[in-house]
Amino acid sequence: MQPNNLTPITPRLTLFCLMIGLGFLTACTTPPVTDPNASNYVPTAGSKVTVNQRIEVPGGQTRIFLQRGKLITRLSQVDQYWPNCNFEVNTLQETPRYIEPGIYTVTRTTRQEREVAFNQSAHIQLASLGMGDILARGDGTSLKFEVVTMRLASEQTPDIRELACRGVFTQPVWVSPPTLAEIRDALGEYASISVPEEN
Repeated sequence: MQPNNLTPITPRLTLFCLMIGLGFLTACTTPPVTDPNASNYVPTAGSKVTVNQRIEVPGGQTRIFLQRGKLITRLSQVDQYWPNCNFEVNTLQETPRYIEPGIYTVTRTTRQEREVAFNQSAHIQLASLGMGDILARGDGTSLKFEVVTMRLASEQTPDIRELACRGVFTQPVWVSPPTLAEIRDALGEYASISVPEEN
C-alpha cells in the first residue's frame, strides 16, 4: 500500500472554514432600508395604496399606466426617462374593467433590474435580466432601470394583481428604484400610498 499523503481535516480547520464562509455570507447580506426618505427605500409589505377615484383598464389590456399624475393607456406612450407606475389586473378581457376606489394592502414587494435594448429601428425593447441576457445599445453600452412590484390585496377589486413602479432608465452605475416621492408624483390624485415606516 502507498502511504496516504493527504493531511487529515482537523476540527480547528473545519471551524476556520465555516467562519470564513459565514463571513462571506454576512458581507453579501444587505439590511433593509427603513428610512422612507432614502433614495433606495422601497415600500414594504403592510403599506397601503388608496385609490381615490375609479380607474378604467381598457378592454384588451391588463395594465393602466400613470406618470406625472396622468393616466396613460399604453407602455409605448410612457416617457421612460421619467418615473412611472402601472396598476395590473389578472384577467384579460375585451371589455373595460375598473379598479374601484378603496384601500389596497401591499402583501409583498420585489425589486428587479431590467435592461433596455434598442434594435436597428430604435424601438425600445424591455427584457428581464437573466443568465445569457446581453442587451445593449448599438454603441455597446447598456441602459437599465429598476422596477418595484407591490402585490396588492383588496375586496373592492378582487381581480387586482399589483402596482409596479419604475425608476428612470439610465447607465448601470446610476440605476436606482423610484423614490417614494417619485411614486407619489406618478400616482398624482388618482391614488396615494402610505408606508408603515412613516407611522
